Amino acid sequence: MFIEAIKIKIFAKSGKKYGRYLNFLVEDEISEINMIFGKNTLGKSTLIESIIYGLNGEAVYGKKQREIINFKLLLKKFMDEKLEHAEIYLQLQSNGKRVVILRDAVEANEPVIVFKNIFLEEYDTGKTLDDRAKEKEFYKINKDKNIIGNQTYQEFLFSFLGIEPIRKVSENIEAGDNGKEERLIFYIQNLLPLCVIPQEAWTDIQATNPKYEIADVKKTAFEFLLDLSNTDVAKYRHSLEYFNTQLRGKMNSLKDLQEVFQLLDKDSVAQIDNEIKVKKDDIIAFQMKISEMEKGNRVVDNVLKEIRSKYRKISLIAKRHEDSLELLEAEISQYQYYITKIESDIEKNDKLKTAKKLIGILPIETCPRCLNDIEIEEKEELATGHCDLCGSELQSLKNTVQTLHYLQDELKDFKRLMGRKKEAKKEISNKLFLARLELKNLRETMDDYEDQLKPRSLEQYNYFSREIGRIENSIKELEKDKEVLKKYEILIKEKEKVAERIKELRQKIKAAKASENLDNEKLETFESEFKDMLFKLDFLKDGFDTAKVESLDKSIKEKGKKNISVIGRIYEQIVIDADDYYPKIDGVNLYNITSSSGLIRIILSYYLALLKTSLIYKKSTNHPFLLILDEPRQQNLDFDTFNHFLEQLYELKKDYREQFQVILASSVKGNILDGDIRLFLSKVNNKLIKQIIE
Repeated sequence: MFIEAIKIKIFAKSGKKYGRYLNFLVEDEISEINMIFGKNTLGKSTLIESIIYGLNGEAVYGKKQREIINFKLLLKKFMDEKLEHAEIYLQLQSNGKRVVILRDAVEANEPVIVFKNIFLEEYDTGKTLDDRAKEKEFYKINKDKNIIGNQTYQEFLFSFLGIEPIRKVSENIEAGDNGKEERLIFYIQNLLPLCVIPQEAWTDIQATNPKYEIADVKKTAFEFLLDLSNTDVAKYRHSLEYFNTQLRGKMNSLKDLQEVFQLLDKDSVAQIDNEIKVKKDDIIAFQMKISEMEKGNRVVDNVLKEIRSKYRKISLIAKRHEDSLELLEAEISQYQYYITKIESDIEKNDKLKTAKKLIGILPIETCPRCLNDIEIEEKEELATGHCDLCGSELQSLKNTVQTLHYLQDELKDFKRLMGRKKEAKKEISNKLFLARLELKNLRETMDDYEDQLKPRSLEQYNYFSREIGRIENSIKELEKDKEVLKKYEILIKEKEKVAERIKELRQKIKAAKASENLDNEKLETFESEFKDMLFKLDFLKDGFDTAKVESLDKSIKEKGKKNISVIGRIYEQIVIDADDYYPKIDGVNLYNITSSSGLIRIILSYYLALLKTSLIYKKSTNHPFLLILDEPRQQNLDFDTFNHFLEQLYELKKDYREQFQVILASSVKGNILDGDIRLFLSKVNNKLIKQIIE
């Protein structure tokens, strides 16, 4: 796979746009060696991070993965801007296929857009790519659990590389083909640590390789990259583990069912089916006998249905009459209340009138308070309308009479209305009485007809009914036993299927292990190339730590030819360990006896040897033939060794033109050719991220 172009596009809240477009092609051809040159803090690592992020490999940064391509901080620090949005575009090519990837650089879980068969231009946007591309796809970053849908971006990348990833097959035997689920257990971010070395990862080979479901993921990654037979073994082992778990579960279920099975009367589902058939025939026979007994009463039953219908109708009529009576009684009670109140008011009015007459004729000659003689001027008193004694207004007898007449009229009206309501009550009471009488007669008639419907031999009728109920309960119990037996028989078949799958997987593991000759050839080639690279990178001269070498066991230092130096003898003993594929001497990791610069030589030699071995066995490896290195020179690597490393890249280029790609971020040029510097960054006017004028 080749990175043909990259574009970083950042949108600020001010409306300004920032970013960088970089094309790695030279005259539309692949360039094997590509240096991003510039001093520190100019953006070299940001470019490397953007490429890795575009490939969904941010997990190789470990805990720092959320901090890479922090465009929010970058804009604030260098441009005094606030981030609105950011995007990463990658133009990839593999096996003659070309795509442009568009990934959101702010929301990492947003779906990735893949535009197919198209080139990425400097001023492209998602819209312009969409307009030009004839085909595009959307891929989710993470797969939805228990949902079978489109491929994820991970699965797309594997298919684009032409690599079959390691999958875990979870096959539910009970559900058949519909219960088969395949999901990745080895991801792009597990492959990249053997192709990508971020600036923080120069501490070890595969310094950070995220673990998911594979315990020894670094070993598996190496085997997968070189397509060793152990890769298939690892895949089969995961499936084998799953089926072994299923087998244990089914064996436990069978054991539990066997205890229940011993309590059953029947040994098979067929026996229970026969027994159920016999009992159902018995039920049919009893039902026919009951039907014969009831056959003669069907005419009576039809008449009874009509009577019941009439009974229901009259019951509703009677209920309406009862409701009407309740309402009338409430109204009559209210009228009686008003009549009583009016009669009371009339009585009070009459008493007031009598009192006024008495008061008007009383001879008052002496003041009742001071007992002095008084004289009342009756004419003046009548003219003014006020009492000559107290000065109050005289009460008119005329008003009292008018009030009395009004009350008497009201009393007549209420008595008339109450009389009408009583007549209505009497009428409805008569109707209710007749309805109740008719209901009583209908009830008696229904009882007579129901007596006629009863079988002549009630005892025999009840016996048949009880037998039907008993047999039905017996059938229910047999059905339960049948379910137990069916489950047992299904479990037996499923156990046999699982056992067969386990047998097949073990045979596949055995067959995969049998094809070890090619594996050995690849490992021998890799070991030879690794040692050769070490030698060419001055490992013997400057790679060892003298103090650590002195502390080695004598058996290691004295092993080998006596006519060469201790360092030479140690170098001859370097092997690639068959268990974890690390370079070791007599079981001791090589980097345990090296200097800090020696460790960098080991890592560079390891990755270059792995790339070269994969190129030699191109048709039988899973290497993407891509190597991305971020600042190897800054990791205590001397200038001469850095140039030796570049020489090895150019040697590789001679033998494998346009078959691999190395992207190298460096703060020193070394002996690299000017034509291989893809980007020259400077503090003055050419930092990685700059304003885009469209």
